[in-house]
Amino acid sequence: MINLGEKIELEGFNELEPGEMTIIRKLVGNYANKLGEFTKLRLHLKDVHQTGGSKKFEINGMIDKGGRMFNAEMTDYNLFMVINGVLGKLKKEME
Repeated sequence: MINLGEKIELEGFNELEPGEMTIIRKLVGNYANKLGEFTKLRLHLKDVHQTGGSKKFEINGMIDKGGRMFNAEMTDYNLFMVINGVLGKLKKEME
């Protein structure tokens, strides 16, 4: 488990390259600022399917905003697009 501050948890991200983690930290941090006040944001990464040189990623996202829970998930071959998509869905649900 990787913690980004007190409110953000990334589970399953330990196996990624340092360069990927730098981009993910910036992406998640930018979205955290857009999401406003929240108690906890959690992203759980799973490798769904691997064929040849490509992996399919699934991310389950959960945000707790003042006792209200919002969830979103997405699956794709591009890890950054999946993270962006899940955070975008969470933002829409909260609005």
